[in-house]
Amino acid sequence: MRNKVSPFLALTTIKTYICMNSEFKSLFKEYYDILGFEYNKSRVTKQVQARAAIMTEMSKYIGANATAKAMKSDHATVCYHKKRHKENLKYWVGYAKMHDIAKTICSVYFSQQEIEDKIKTIEVQIKKLQDKKTFLQEKLNSTL
Repeated sequence: MRNKVSPFLALTTIKTYICMNSEFKSLFKEYYDILGFEYNKSRVTKQVQARAAIMTEMSKYIGANATAKAMKSDHATVCYHKKRHKENLKYWVGYAKMHDIAKTICSVYFSQQEIEDKIKTIEVQIKKLQDKKTFLQEKLNSTL
């Protein structure tokens, strides 16, 4: 018998995937605008270098699988570029510049995301504490 995924879970996963891709569009747009060319999946050196640099940096923040999904690639490609990163910095002319740009953009983008996530977490905690306070006040008032 097959394991069935609930429709709600599948819908949530799809929404998360769509949201994630739309969020990363701004990151990719900024990156490729700075580089001065458009993204494509060709095997031209500058395209491969650009993809390798951004994949390497993004994977530090969101992991290989999520990076692969965002880049419409597979995780093995991300892992390959991560593995070759140090050699690419030394020997692949032009890669270091693209990596510096990717590193800067990712650090800014993901630090903003981290701050927004922390704010959301704090807001949830505040809401729970306010609910607890209200409950305790009502309990106190009912005993008086």
